[in-house]
Amino acid sequence: MKSLKKISIFLVACLLVLSSFSFVGIKNVQAADTDQAQYTIGTTKNIPSAVAEMGKDLNSYTNNNLNVDMKAYDSTKELNSAIADGTVNAAVTDLVNYAAISKKHSNWKIAGTMPGYYGLVANKKYKNVKKLKGKTVAVDKTDYSMFYLKKALKKSRLKLSSVKLKQVDSEADRVSALKSGSVDAAVLQDPSMTEAKVNGAKVLSKDKISADNGNVLIVNNDYAKKNISNTNILCNVIKQEVKKINKSNMYIMLNKTFTSYGTSDKAVAKLNNLDVKFKTIHKVKKSDFKKAFKYAKQQKLYNGKINYKKANMKLRQVK
Repeated sequence: MKSLKKISIFLVACLLVLSSFSFVGIKNVQAADTDQAQYTIGTTKNIPSAVAEMGKDLNSYTNNNLNVDMKAYDSTKELNSAIADGTVNAAVTDLVNYAAISKKHSNWKIAGTMPGYYGLVANKKYKNVKKLKGKTVAVDKTDYSMFYLKKALKKSRLKLSSVKLKQVDSEADRVSALKSGSVDAAVLQDPSMTEAKVNGAKVLSKDKISADNGNVLIVNNDYAKKNISNTNILCNVIKQEVKKINKSNMYIMLNKTFTSYGTSDKAVAKLNNLDVKFKTIHKVKKSDFKKAFKYAKQQKLYNGKINYKKANMKLRQVK
């Protein structure tokens, strides 16, 4: 198994070199189209964010005449501020947070799904989810993390009221809180989940990596409609980057981004031992959309009608 991993790392290294020279999969747009347009993507330092960043690191956006800038934020709250003040015109986020965003910014639409997954991580003395009854769990109450916690607890016949919720905006702070013992558990995504594991925490529950787990790419629709070619290229580049990860079956192409997020070398090494396979970018399932929006409405993060069709963009590269 280790020898196969070494071969994979060598092949991926070759792919990284080739990727810096060329990109195959979509016809380049005219320079005039891209000279006047640029996507600035806001992210929150997790797997779906790192996949979007990968296109920048491997020059895949520029090789397709698309100007892309990346801005990584520590929390959903900071990302939402960047959306509100116009710092970014695209973002990697989740369906629950999108519902909250759409409440104030109806001109933002969903371009498609992003890969990624959530997990419930606890201090190692807690052997299963049921043991968390009455304990303190760190989440962001305004995004998908509390929605995930609700689902994880339900599988063990517990309710949100069974635990004490603590608002901790950033995943990095949740990892620190777990390590210090100021919380008993936390909802995290990778690479934060693996960072917590190398600190001695235990993953009690985790999404299936290959499933749709609520992560999405959203765009300012006013901007996207004026730059539809660039929007399709953006989605296609992300699609191709996911395919590269799937082909290597590992995270090595995301290592540079993981390090920039503050992930330790030990956690990066552990991440590289994971077998990963994601779905490429595609339309959000109507059932997933409605569940997330109904939850957001219950939490008073969203009001009004739940309109799947209105919230989703029609793009050639997203089926």
